[in-house]
Amino acid sequence: MACPISHLLLLCLCVLYSAHHSHGLESLRPKSSLSPEMNETVLISSGGTFSAGFYAVGDNAYGFAIWYSQTPKPYTVVWMANRNQPVNGKKSFLGLQKDGDLVLNDAGGSIVWRSNTGGQAVEELVLLPTGNLVLRSSSGKIFWQSFDSPTDTVLPGQPITKDAPLVSRMGSSTFKSGYFSFRFNENNYLVLIYQGSNITATYWPLPWLDAFDNGRTTYNITRLAVLDDSGGFSSSDQFTFNASDYGPGPLRRLTLDIDGNLRLYSFNSQNQSWVVTWISMAEQCRVQGLCGPYAVCVYSPQAQCVCPPGFEMVDSTDWFQGCRLVQELSCEKDSVQLLELPYTDYYGFDKSGYSAGRSFEECRAICMDDCYCVGFAYRESGSGQCFPKSWLISGYQSPGINNTVYIKVSVNDSSVTNVSSLLGNSSSLQCSSPVKVELQAANVSSNKGTRNDVIIPMLSVVSAIGAAEIVCVVLGFWFLATVSREAHVYDRESYFSVPGGLRRFTFSQLKRATENFKDMVGKGGFGSVYKGVLVPENKVVAVKRLEGVFQGEEEFWAEISAIERVNHMNLVRMLGYCAEGKKKLLVYEYVENGSLDKYLFTQEPSKVLDWSKRFQVAVGTARGLAYLHEECLEWILHCDIKPQNILLDENFSAKVADFGMAKLVDRDRAFEFSRIRGTRGYLAPEWTTNLPITAKADVYSFGILLLELVSGQEATKFNVPGSGINFVQWAVENVNKGGKWMETLVDSKLGVPSGDEKREIEIVLKTALCCVEQNMGSRPSMSEVVQMLTFSIDMKMKSSAEQEDQKKNSAEHEDLIEMETSRDLS
Repeated sequence: MACPISHLLLLCLCVLYSAHHSHGLESLRPKSSLSPEMNETVLISSGGTFSAGFYAVGDNAYGFAIWYSQTPKPYTVVWMANRNQPVNGKKSFLGLQKDGDLVLNDAGGSIVWRSNTGGQAVEELVLLPTGNLVLRSSSGKIFWQSFDSPTDTVLPGQPITKDAPLVSRMGSSTFKSGYFSFRFNENNYLVLIYQGSNITATYWPLPWLDAFDNGRTTYNITRLAVLDDSGGFSSSDQFTFNASDYGPGPLRRLTLDIDGNLRLYSFNSQNQSWVVTWISMAEQCRVQGLCGPYAVCVYSPQAQCVCPPGFEMVDSTDWFQGCRLVQELSCEKDSVQLLELPYTDYYGFDKSGYSAGRSFEECRAICMDDCYCVGFAYRESGSGQCFPKSWLISGYQSPGINNTVYIKVSVNDSSVTNVSSLLGNSSSLQCSSPVKVELQAANVSSNKGTRNDVIIPMLSVVSAIGAAEIVCVVLGFWFLATVSREAHVYDRESYFSVPGGLRRFTFSQLKRATENFKDMVGKGGFGSVYKGVLVPENKVVAVKRLEGVFQGEEEFWAEISAIERVNHMNLVRMLGYCAEGKKKLLVYEYVENGSLDKYLFTQEPSKVLDWSKRFQVAVGTARGLAYLHEECLEWILHCDIKPQNILLDENFSAKVADFGMAKLVDRDRAFEFSRIRGTRGYLAPEWTTNLPITAKADVYSFGILLLELVSGQEATKFNVPGSGINFVQWAVENVNKGGKWMETLVDSKLGVPSGDEKREIEIVLKTALCCVEQNMGSRPSMSEVVQMLTFSIDMKMKSSAEQEDQKKNSAEHEDLIEMETSRDLS
């Protein structure tokens, strides 16, 4: 009898499934082993998320590792037992011995790694669904676990302790331990450290600030930190952060990358890639030791390592080794010239005894007379600051640096010229990228010491090509030389790039898009907003022309970087920016219905918002602020919550605008502002009483906004003749009238509220009065405000669900009665 086609298909699928999973083991028992020669035999976690086995790290070289098995190849490795000592692809094995010790043996029989669990009642080696590889007894007691010895990555639920730091990889093609570590220091707080062959330096958090100023505490000696499943990180030193996609769902890992930057990754299942959802260092060039001695980190537009003219790479495959002089120096002053590098600084190693109050000539003479001075930095601000250097390391160049560095080089090196920018000499080296982090080889100076080594081969090629192409080459060299000479004059800001998807605009582009800033759609404390249309995509945008922004270049770029990483449905999304000297503009998505005040305070019946939309605005605004205060990558105070800064999209959902313009502060920390920020009528009392400004100032302003949503009154124009009371006092007095508050406090344009609407209005009023407490300690946080407001929504949903359950139970009961009746009749 012929077998049906459907049965054949089912049989084939079963065979394929069995073949695919035939090498997966649930556990490894005593006197059992794994080896690289066993092909793809691995331990697989329950659910299949993780695998553990031998992972190729080179030609015939393997490490015993754990990796994500459900992500695209090459698999992402999260742990390796023998990262610094790979084993041979033949005759090496991992065995669980009879005495309970897990041992990794190389081909020659030498023990490369062991668990040191001999003598324990170990029954099996198991890979748990969390990615934790454990040795345990039959009762489940754990004797050893990989979570106790992380390499460069921690997984959700895996602790970072004083004895378990993260150590970066040396490079993308090796798993050996690198130069960077993420650990608790001797003062009990988390730091990022560069530990090279010559120096050790802490570079995060800001090393020139103490623990308190960095928002940390040194008093908790437990030294424990952990990442949870939702993307929240918390530490005993009070350092916390949340993933930008905070919430349960995606796979996550916290990795110290090879460029010294700590990044939180989430796996995007749609495009099958890892996405950065938090990063420790917005400015990659601030990582110490990244480019090695004498090398300079520049932005073009991404971070790159370059050797100054007169220098060459020590190792053409390794930037950590830095650069060296092409021609050695002697102590004779006549044999030395100075290479000038504007907008540049090198970290530390200032020779003692010299600082402020020196002229440039004095500073130059000090260094030239000292054989052990390799160069000096000079800052013209104030009375002149002189910093002779005994060594040059961790160099970086950016427009925000008012230093000029002068380096000693040989007068006999004809390749040395004073340069305004190192970018004209750089190659396309990618030091840092959110997903793929690679340090590639590039040399911008004369690689072998003379220009003839390069010019002669080029002339041979050019002569073969022909006269026409010679002209093109000459014009090309002229253009590059011109750009290198003049880049610092015309476009110094282009050295910077903000991580992420922001687009950079020129001022002329935005001037054209807004038709010379013709259509103003809003004005606030930080500048005016204009409607514009980008070409050629014909996209409508809002362009904010910043006013009164006086911070330096680096501070501006840091703020832009922080704002760009903010991502929430109730916040206006930034699309791009422009920075040309004092001209600084931000480009945002255009929100169709404009600002809330045009609908809340209008007398036009067609524009009046009904209560359901007002309540929707209240909840959406609260969620946006809660994200800014407690969930986003940087803790941001808004400092100007008012209807003019709440925009409404096509569905009248709220989007908070104008955030990030105020100073960025750490959560739970006060910040001293240099001047009052905000709008009269919405300011919290602490603004005028010299008390510290915290997130509770925003809570107060939001409480005023809630009162406006209920009453339809505008706080800045509120006036009850002869009463002498303010807006908040008026609201409190009306609420205290008992049952009469509905007639006196609620906006008459809303009509008579229904029963559900009245309950929601009561909740909003109670929440508002909690928010506008004079004592900021008595005000709730914004996350608590969200809970208070959404309580009625949850109750309505619960009530609706209960009604559905009642209907379902009733229907089932009727069906049961009908079945019983039918059975009796039969």
